Amino acid sequence: MTDVTRRRLFQLSLLGVASGTCRAQAQQHKITKASKKVAGYIDRKTDSTQNCIACHFYLDPIECMLVEGPVSPWGTCNYFAD
Repeated sequence: MTDVTRRRLFQLSLLGVASGTCRAQAQQHKITKASKKVAGYIDRKTDSTQNCIACHFYLDPIECMLVEGPVSPWGTCNYFAD
């Protein structure tokens, strides 16, 4: 079992608060995610300093707020933000 870091707990709590706001905005505006090609997404098999799992936009287990489709925790793209 993986320990939950304070950073991850903070991210998850912000997601809970923001989900109501995002849902309301999504009803007003159609929100589209970038394709993997546009985002420059690469599925890596090794650890890096900019893996999806360390990104602010990554949602466990295989989702991203900005890139469409499933993403690997070890992937990376042009939108990485820590």
